[in-house]
Amino acid sequence: MITDVLPEYWQSLITVYIAVFIAFVSPGPNFIAISSRAVESRGTGIGVALGISIGTAIWAISATTGVATILSSYEGVTSIIGGIGGGYLCWLGYKSFRSSVAGAEFKFEGVGGGENISFLAASKVGLLIQLSNPKTVLFWLAITPLVIGPETPHIVIMLLVIGCFFIALFWHFLLAFLFSAGPVRSAYISYKPKISFIFAVFFVGFGVRLIYETLS
Repeated sequence: MITDVLPEYWQSLITVYIAVFIAFVSPGPNFIAISSRAVESRGTGIGVALGISIGTAIWAISATTGVATILSSYEGVTSIIGGIGGGYLCWLGYKSFRSSVAGAEFKFEGVGGGENISFLAASKVGLLIQLSNPKTVLFWLAITPLVIGPETPHIVIMLLVIGCFFIALFWHFLLAFLFSAGPVRSAYISYKPKISFIFAVFFVGFGVRLIYETLS
C-alpha cells in the first residue's frame, strides 16, 4: 500500500522534511534551552531534546487534524500562548542570570525541584518551550498544505508526523551530545559565569521578542 501511495507524495514530504530541518537548525529558544542544560548534564540535555521532539509531533498532529487552524483563528488564544511562552523564556533568563552572578549551577527550579532535575522534568521543560511558541502554529499552517489535502491518505499523514518527530529527535539529540562532550563542558566550567550570562541574554531576548510579536 505504501509503495502505491508514496510516488504521488514523496516529493512534497521531502520538501516538508527539509523545511522542518532548516527551521530547527536556525538558532532559537530550543537551541539555547538544550545547550544550557547539556553543558551541565547530558541526561537533562537529552530530556529537553525529547520534550521538544514530542512538542513537534503534537504541533504536526494539530496541523494535520485542523486544530492548529482553529487556534490561529482565535487571536486571544495565540496571544495567551505567546505571553506564557515569552514569560517562561524570560524566567529562564532570570535563572541563568542569577547563576552567572552567584557562580552556581543553572537549575530549572520549580520544574523539578532545586536539585539537578530529572529526565522527565527536563522533558517537560522542552515540551513547554515548544508548545508555547505561537509562531510554530503559523509555521505548520504554512507547510502542511504542501502535503495535506482532502484526499490525502492516512499513511501519508502518519509519515509526515513521524518523519518530523524523528528529524526533531535527531537534531536536538545531536545538540545535546555535542554540548555535553568533554571539551565543551571543560570550556563551560572555565567560563561558567560569562557563558551563563550569555544564555540569560538570549533567553530574555527571545522571550521579549516573542511577547512583542504576539501582542503587535
